[in-house]
Amino acid sequence: DEKMREEEYLVVKDSNELNDYTCFNVILPSYLPEGFEFDRAEFYKDENGIVEDTKYINLYFTNEKTGKFIWMQQRFADEETGYVTGANKVEEVKINGIDAIISDDKDIDWEANGVLYSILGRGEITRVELIKIAESIK
Repeated sequence: DEKMREEEYLVVKDSNELNDYTCFNVILPSYLPEGFEFDRAEFYKDENGIVEDTKYINLYFTNEKTGKFIWMQQRFADEETGYVTGANKVEEVKINGIDAIISDDKDIDWEANGVLYSILGRGEITRVELIKIAESIK
């Protein structure tokens, strides 16, 4: 499983290098719940095993003590990267004055400055913390 991940993804542990691989500006949250910190980013490799000007980044923020993590994806906003949620419960909220959607009280999605943001707490964090993380991305 680990070997397959290495073939499919480029893993970057240094948050200062993230923008070297994307075609957009990656912005990390300035707020994370207590105990959580940036762990790694994963980039999808192309058919040649290269990551260059990619439209996608997956970010992981881990709590070392509990082993729990928060997953975030940032995507360049265009027709290729858009999607529709299959959530049962959808609620509209505002994030820094921009319309956002909270699905099933566990993930939040919004678009700002040409980037689509998704944060998935998987029940690891509260709805309030989810919004606070989102609002800290400026």
